[in-house]
Amino acid sequence: MIDLFNLPNLLRSSWVPLARYKDIIPDRLHPLLCETGSLTALLRSQCGALHVEVLSEQVCKLEREVQDILKCDRALCREVVLYCDDIPVVYGQSWIPESANSLGLNNIGNTPLGERLFDQQAWQRGEIEVTKLQKKTLPSFLPSKDTLGSDICFARRSVFTRQDSKVLVCEIFLNGVKV
Repeated sequence: MIDLFNLPNLLRSSWVPLARYKDIIPDRLHPLLCETGSLTALLRSQCGALHVEVLSEQVCKLEREVQDILKCDRALCREVVLYCDDIPVVYGQSWIPESANSLGLNNIGNTPLGERLFDQQAWQRGEIEVTKLQKKTLPSFLPSKDTLGSDICFARRSVFTRQDSKVLVCEIFLNGVKV
C-alpha cells in the first residue's frame, strides 16, 4: 500500500462526537461534516461532474484500533480523492472487510463508496466523529495548505454496519470543497 497519508496517525487523531465541534466548524464545512446521508450525493448536487481517483486499494493487516472497530484483522484499505469539476474536495480512506464483499461492496473501482453504502439502505451509519488536523501533516499532493488563512482542516469518520459486517470511512475535507 502506498503510504500517502500515514494511516495510523489519522486513526490516532483525537476523534470526538460531532456535537462537540459543531460550534467551531467553519460555516462552509458545516453542511458537509454534519451530512448524515450520502456525502457523494450532496457533492454531486453541488457540481457539474463528480469523479473518484483511486490512489490505493490493497488488502492489509489492520492497526489495533481498526481491528477493534471492525472485529477483524485484515481488510481492503482504499484511499481516494473525490473531485468536483476537477477540483479535489475530499480525501477518503476506507477499510472494507472481506465480509462486506457479499453485501455489495466488492469490485468498487472508481465508483464512490458512498453510492454503494447509501444505494443499499441496509447499511446503517454510526455516530459521526470529527477531528482537526494540522495542514502541515497532510501529504503535499493535497491542495489544502496555505489557503483560507487557517492552519487546520477538518476530517470526519463513521462506521457503517450491515448484519455482522462493519466498514470504517474517514474523510478529510480539502479547501476546494464548497457547498
